[in-house]
Amino acid sequence: MSATPPSVLEGTQSPSQIELLWERYRSLAYVIIFAVIAALGVNYAIKYFDRKKTDENWSAFTATLGYEKGYTDDAKAFTSLTDLLKDIDLATIEASLSKALPAQKPFLLMAVARRAIIEKQWDRAESALKDLETNYPQHSLVKASKHPIQTREEVKADKKKDEVVPVQQKPKKPEYKPAVEGSAVALVRQQIAAAKGYTAPTQFAKAEVPADATKIKFELSEGFGSFVIALMPQAEKHREAFIQLAKDGFWKDVAVDEIRRSAKFMKQPLELHLGFKSTTVDDRTKWNTTEPSTNLLDFESTNLSHFAGAVSARNEADGKSCSDRFWICVDDNPSHDGERVVFGFVVEGLDNLRRVCEAAMSTQEEERGSGRPSANIRVTAVTVL
Repeated sequence: MSATPPSVLEGTQSPSQIELLWERYRSLAYVIIFAVIAALGVNYAIKYFDRKKTDENWSAFTATLGYEKGYTDDAKAFTSLTDLLKDIDLATIEASLSKALPAQKPFLLMAVARRAIIEKQWDRAESALKDLETNYPQHSLVKASKHPIQTREEVKADKKKDEVVPVQQKPKKPEYKPAVEGSAVALVRQQIAAAKGYTAPTQFAKAEVPADATKIKFELSEGFGSFVIALMPQAEKHREAFIQLAKDGFWKDVAVDEIRRSAKFMKQPLELHLGFKSTTVDDRTKWNTTEPSTNLLDFESTNLSHFAGAVSARNEADGKSCSDRFWICVDDNPSHDGERVVFGFVVEGLDNLRRVCEAAMSTQEEERGSGRPSANIRVTAVTVL
């Protein structure tokens, strides 16, 4: 008789220990996970707003020193700190010190010193440097080294006359003058001492306008106000001819036909030109800026330089000079010294002429850095004072 096999038992499998633990602590796990996620979110929010505040602070810092101009204008990308500070008030920089981050204050103190030097406030410059040394003795601007923060000029090789450089020759790596040892603060002090002891050569000193100089007032359209030119005695022929043209009303309705300013990758001083009689009409296709002048004079050597406000005659062919067409330098522009006859200086309204030079132009002219203002900026009245 054979054995009967046992029957198969059916039933459920008991839960594992992990499943039992999960069922017991599931609610707690959810709470912990939620708490972790919430903590990460709060941490991210804190870092985000902290970073945002820091970014705003540093953006304000760069704006205080004028650095933001380099981000929006390629022509100013390599502008030095001293040049950037020329358009910023010393009081503005000093006011930002109280709100600045500790990492920013040393640079602001240096900027205060730089701006004070521009205004020749030597004591204020020295006090800013002293504060920088006292409060931040370990800062890179203060610590002495063999190569402190500084700008090194490039050594220019003397090119021999008629020397031809092969087109395919690989450009040489630029060579710079040796670094000056010390600290950035010490180098600034050396510059202050040199500036205090500097006396400009007489040929570079701006000539004084005589108290009895004849003055001519020009009034402009488009809300650009007016400006006054004082005529210099050194240019006798140009002065007399200019006065006569003013009395004759020559420039009435004449428009500014060219303005020049810095463009992309090119920096140049502000200046403007006017004097072409054909610009009195609104239709610019009828403007003729190539016709020769009928008011010509022999070139006069005045030894006057193109400082800001200099009024100089336009050159004509055969070494002649115009008495009716003239340039006005809004910025210093010594490159034209000896090339044009300077016969006067703007003594009032130079800020209005600066606005003229900053007027809108076409896109192509904007990229070129010279052209006609989009609006016809005309001379509405001329008065001999």
